Amino acid sequence: MTPYGINRKTVVITGASGGFGSELCKILINEHGCRVIGIGRSREKFEELSQSLGDRKNKFRYVLFDVSVRENWQRFAKKLEKKDIIPDLLINNAGIMPPFEKFEDEDGETAKSVMDVNFMSVVYGCEAMIPLLLRSAEGGIVNVASSAAFSPVVGIAIYSASKGAVKNFTQSLCEEMRGRLYIGCVFPGFSETGLFRDSRLTEEDLSFIGGLGTDKAEIAAAIVRGIANGRKLIVCGKDSQMMTALSSVAPSSANALYTKVLTESGLEMFRRLK
Repeated sequence: MTPYGINRKTVVITGASGGFGSELCKILINEHGCRVIGIGRSREKFEELSQSLGDRKNKFRYVLFDVSVRENWQRFAKKLEKKDIIPDLLINNAGIMPPFEKFEDEDGETAKSVMDVNFMSVVYGCEAMIPLLLRSAEGGIVNVASSAAFSPVVGIAIYSASKGAVKNFTQSLCEEMRGRLYIGCVFPGFSETGLFRDSRLTEEDLSFIGGLGTDKAEIAAAIVRGIANGRKLIVCGKDSQMMTALSSVAPSSANALYTKVLTESGLEMFRRLK
C-alpha cells in the first residue's frame, strides 16, 4: 500500500452538491489545499457550498450536468483539455437509491435509472477522464460503491446490483491500471445523506439511520484518510465494517439477519418489504 499525495491536487467530484460529496469538497479544500471541480445538477446547492468555503471559495468551481449521459462526460473532458486543466483525481460519488420495496413491485424505468446513475456514470467518467488523469504526475480514481456491494440488502436489489457492479469494475480497473493510476473503491454504510431523498423518511426512520449509521462528515473524513493512505478498499462506518466482515465469513446467514432486522423493525421506510 503506497501513500497517495493528496495535498494540493486538482480533484473532480461527482454528486458534489450534497451528502458525502459536499463534505469531501470541504475537507479537500480546507485541510489539503486542493482545487475541486464539483459536478452535479443543483446550482442553488453549489452556490451555498461555495459560500460556506469563505475565503477559500476560489479553490472551488462547479459544472452542471447529468453524469449518466456519456456525451456530457465527453464534452466536460474536452473543456478541461481546452483550458489546459489536468485533473489529478476523479471521485465518482454520485448515486441514487429508490425507496425500499420488493423487486416485483418496481418498474423497469426505475431499474434503468439506478444502473445509469450508479454504475454507467462511473464507466463514462472513467472512460472520459483516464486519458487526462494519465497526464498527471500522480493520477487516481476513487469510485464510491456501498456496503451493499458486499452485503446485498432486501428491498434494494437493483441498488445492491449497481454497487456490486461498481465494486467489480473498480477492482478490475485497479489491476489494469496498476503502476499507472491509483485506483480505490469506497464502501460506506448508512448515513443521512441525499441518497434517501425519495424515501420520504419519518423522524423515526431518521433516528434509525442515525443510530445505525455514521455521520456523513465522518464518512468523508474516513474516505480522505483512505485515499491518502493509498488504500484500494476503503470501508467506512461502523455498520459497513460489521456487514462486510460478517458477509465475508457467513454470507447466507448475514443476508437472513439483515432481512430480519429490516422487516421486523416496524419502520415506515421498510413497510413495503412485508
